[in-house]
Amino acid sequence: MYKKLSRFAARHVGKRYLELGKQRGVVSFSFDDVPASACQLGVEVLDRYQAKGTFYVCGGLTNGIEQSQACHSVQDLQYLSANGHEIGCHTFSHTNCANASLAALKIDWQRNRDFFSQHQLPQTGFAFPFGAYDLPSKIAAARLFPYSRITGGGTQIGRADLHALRAQALYAQSTDADTILELMQQTATEGGWLIFYSHEVSSNPGPWGTTPEQLESALRIAKQLGCEVLPVAQAIDFFKS
Repeated sequence: MYKKLSRFAARHVGKRYLELGKQRGVVSFSFDDVPASACQLGVEVLDRYQAKGTFYVCGGLTNGIEQSQACHSVQDLQYLSANGHEIGCHTFSHTNCANASLAALKIDWQRNRDFFSQHQLPQTGFAFPFGAYDLPSKIAAARLFPYSRITGGGTQIGRADLHALRAQALYAQSTDADTILELMQQTATEGGWLIFYSHEVSSNPGPWGTTPEQLESALRIAKQLGCEVLPVAQAIDFFKS
């Protein structure tokens, strides 16, 4: 019962609003866990549209395998950073922040911070693994990171909670083209902010990945509708300016 109440409270407490009062909509593309395919094929697609993405890294997955997908290398991350992409934290061990103790969570965050420092990678914001958070983890993350991203779906209109930025899945197996188009149109028309998230980029992705064609289609629509395509941290700066 306590956990349910804490998760409910986290949706309504500890907010820090970013006003989205621009005339142009913004679309951001993010990749959780950072499979190697996102660093390679995903970046190839982004490059065709002169776009940069946000990559949320778990240092403990480096050179590993997750969900049958090869994960990033240190060299992949350094290439991303050197070429203008945003690198964010996703905990070191892909920790479910709603279930972990604060003491364990702080240790895990520090391990990821040490990983970034060791490999000279700049760290920006944070994305909760599984989109899972409760009130203590939300407040703790707010003390360490300039923003935190969750899941939740949809586009953000009017204002956004910087400590719980909603994001929309971009999954080939479950996100249909009509949904993408409708969200893009709403974002462009109302000057909102749409954050996509996915994992691998593959011609045959699993349930949490996108195809190059789906990613390219979303990028093309965003550009055609006149939206800015920006990494998450740069989008925040855009709305603040």
